[in-house]
Amino acid sequence: MTYEEVLSDLIDLLNRHHMIQTVGYGNLSDLVEPLKREPAVNQEGSDRLPNKIYGIDYPYAFINPTNHTLAKNASTYRFNLIMMEQCTDETMEVIQAQSECHQYIKDVLGHLYYNYDNKYDFNLNSSITPFKEKYNDTVSGMTAAIEVIIRDPLDDCISPFEAK
Repeated sequence: MTYEEVLSDLIDLLNRHHMIQTVGYGNLSDLVEPLKREPAVNQEGSDRLPNKIYGIDYPYAFINPTNHTLAKNASTYRFNLIMMEQCTDETMEVIQAQSECHQYIKDVLGHLYYNYDNKYDFNLNSSITPFKEKYNDTVSGMTAAIEVIIRDPLDDCISPFEAK
């Protein structure tokens, strides 16, 4: 199983969730550019290239890759799953958005655990951190550190090397 296949499964799962409206992937600098979305507006500056402003519908799930591990018999892929909802600065709205995002993360982890157990092993002791941030919008939610482990032994027999 490849890294691309793992991400494809995660993205597909997030896209099939009935509440999650937008899915993204990448570094935190890519947070404003969701997957498979066209810019909502192109703004042109007089002396620079057009800026892309992306339309993001909330709740928004963003997969942020972190450090991965390659061992003799397994590959471990680690991601921050950032789940966010748009809100105001009002404390109760922030708490409600964090609570909803916590539930969406539980939905995703539960679906992975019960429906992908033949493909993956998991570390289900995920740390979850609440947040409130101001980007283009005020958003609040949770970030879950998740691990997906693939039974993937190293195999020199299939490596594309010329024989000695």
